[in-house]
Amino acid sequence: MTSTAPPVPRIRYPELAGFREHHLLANEPAIIVGVPQHHPLKIFRFSPEYLADALGDREFPVLMSPTGFLSYERDTQVMKFSDFVRLTFREQDPSSNFYFKNSTKALPPGLDDSGQITGLADFFTKSVLKNLWISRGSNTVGLHFDAAENLNIQLMGRKRFMLYPPGTSGYYPCPMFSQTAHISRVFREGPDLDSKRFPAFDPSKGREVILEQGEILYLPAYWWHQVTSLGDVNLNINTWNLPALSKQLVNWNQAVRGHYQVLSRYLAFGDVTKAPPSQRPKP
Repeated sequence: MTSTAPPVPRIRYPELAGFREHHLLANEPAIIVGVPQHHPLKIFRFSPEYLADALGDREFPVLMSPTGFLSYERDTQVMKFSDFVRLTFREQDPSSNFYFKNSTKALPPGLDDSGQITGLADFFTKSVLKNLWISRGSNTVGLHFDAAENLNIQLMGRKRFMLYPPGTSGYYPCPMFSQTAHISRVFREGPDLDSKRFPAFDPSKGREVILEQGEILYLPAYWWHQVTSLGDVNLNINTWNLPALSKQLVNWNQAVRGHYQVLSRYLAFGDVTKAPPSQRPKP
């Protein structure tokens, strides 16, 4: 079905005068382009090999998916970063879909200099969480929302975002008081829509964004999104910042879901970034 939603506007950096009023306060997405031309930062030199020199044989939990599709439950394997790079990009075993997602705090001091982006620095320096994502193309993270403001910097490759506006009607969210309260059941099992099972879901509301290398997506709190990595190598950084109280009140249903989901993760695992292992059988 063809989308009837307006395209996500692109804003050329450093002209950010309308960003706060028309996007941040209005809770509307935007793409910021041109930052690398004004800030030749270290992060824009990131690549798997570049990071392998920095992280070497340090061990990290790495997400795995036999199908390339990830929902909330996650299978993980602890491996050396050098092995992740070798298996993912050098040997490229098609049966192994690894997805590196860890905090940027794991990087050596000074390597993440995203906080130097004038006009956006607060997003990076005051973020609650900041993540580094690395994968091959074709991996998809299923439809969900984050109860947080999200800035996503594409550092290598491209990413396809399908964005849908806030709300719960028509999204078939998982039970409110569960660890999956922010997950839509529409794409729980894979990226294809089953309109017979989910007739109220309206794909025409979707806004497609192809985030190019060097671009930054402002993804407002409570917007639903499904994300697919494109290209042979995909690498980006995203931040999560707490939304204003006014946004939480307007989107109270999703705000409650987000708060409960974070609390339940903490109570279950002692860590808000962890998720349970997948119980689905391997294909």
